[in-house]
Amino acid sequence: MSSKEVIISLFACCISFAAGYFAKGNEPKGATQQITETKTQVTEQSSKLKKTDFAKPTEHISSSPLSMNEQQTYDVLEDFLDKHQDSNYLTITNKSLAPLYLKLNQLDAQLLTQKAQDLLSLLPSAAASRALGVTLEILAEQAPITALDMALSLSVSKEFKLTYAWSVLSVWTSKSPLDAYEWYLAQDFSQSNLKDFGTENMVSTAVLSGLYSYDKTLAITKITELSQQNKVNAPSLSLISREINNSEEFRNLLNALGTDKENKMGRTEIAGEWFSKAPHDAAAWVDMLSEEQKNDQLLRQALNRWGESSPLQASDWYIKQFNEQQQLKAISQAATTFAARDPQSALDWVDGLNRSDTDSAVEELLHRASYKNPDFVIAHLDRVNDEQRKITILQSAIYSIHQEDPAKARRLVDASPNKDELNEYLERINSY
Repeated sequence: MSSKEVIISLFACCISFAAGYFAKGNEPKGATQQITETKTQVTEQSSKLKKTDFAKPTEHISSSPLSMNEQQTYDVLEDFLDKHQDSNYLTITNKSLAPLYLKLNQLDAQLLTQKAQDLLSLLPSAAASRALGVTLEILAEQAPITALDMALSLSVSKEFKLTYAWSVLSVWTSKSPLDAYEWYLAQDFSQSNLKDFGTENMVSTAVLSGLYSYDKTLAITKITELSQQNKVNAPSLSLISREINNSEEFRNLLNALGTDKENKMGRTEIAGEWFSKAPHDAAAWVDMLSEEQKNDQLLRQALNRWGESSPLQASDWYIKQFNEQQQLKAISQAATTFAARDPQSALDWVDGLNRSDTDSAVEELLHRASYKNPDFVIAHLDRVNDEQRKITILQSAIYSIHQEDPAKARRLVDASPNKDELNEYLERINSY
């Protein structure tokens, strides 16, 4: 997965907010009035642009007539705005933006900045908003700080501001990740202009993942420095680890964190990803840790991620991480981890341990299995010795069956020696 694709996943939720804003016509004024005013505004602005100079040079550019390229860009933009002046944000396709992107991509930073400023006057037009997003992205490739400052200083809704800002940041971290990193280090995220720009953790996640894709060795060095200052965070490390596919990189990233307790959640996320891709190498790394470093979160994450591919191997390894006094609890945790997916294998695994003290583990795995495999649970209720516990597990299984087949649940209740308790339970279910 490319860095840009990874970063885009971070602000997808922001884009959905903006899309929802347009889709629902949630403009600041009344819906009917605003739609009318927006259409009029776009038409008037387009008319003015024809008479004036949409791509008017700044004071740093000579006041010569529009070049052929600038005129073509002006025409493409005008056509786009006219064509989509009545469009909903969601109905403007990416394909329709392609010609606009190609033309805008040929302009310099000053002209792009002017284009963006002119488009601001047309908001909240959906067409102007889409065009502005494209303009800021292209500007970010040439002058990212200008583009980001413009996005963060817009007098628009928070959803728009975040959408534009994260779009700019994704381009910047993909094209010039080291510059983006240096910018990040210099920022004070308590300042008002950065207040709504997500959180500092989100920005560092974007910047560090972009840097890691660009230069892994350099990124490890920077992560080590941030770790020593307690400025690295679990989300950043989790996202970076998703891009890793070999054990050496996992080790390097984990070693960059040192042994600081503050980074234990970061280690947990990285190790979990490692266990999902190379579990035996990850297990060997965990085995070398001190007992203090083998915290519960880390071991459970290892069990869960390894258990996705090899639950029996994961369970065997997991319970060996605990002393005799803790083993019964560990057996229950391991068995319930995959009981919902494969209860028979979970039960066989517990029985294969040849222990006489696993009744609680069997009960736990049956209770976990009752949500998705109630028939299996009912067939093995004789493994539950405690009567009250048996009723509780049976109730859970009956509930799951009742969700799919109420008639079958009724038949099971009527045939049960615990009919009274189960009838009362069904009545409570039906009253919800």
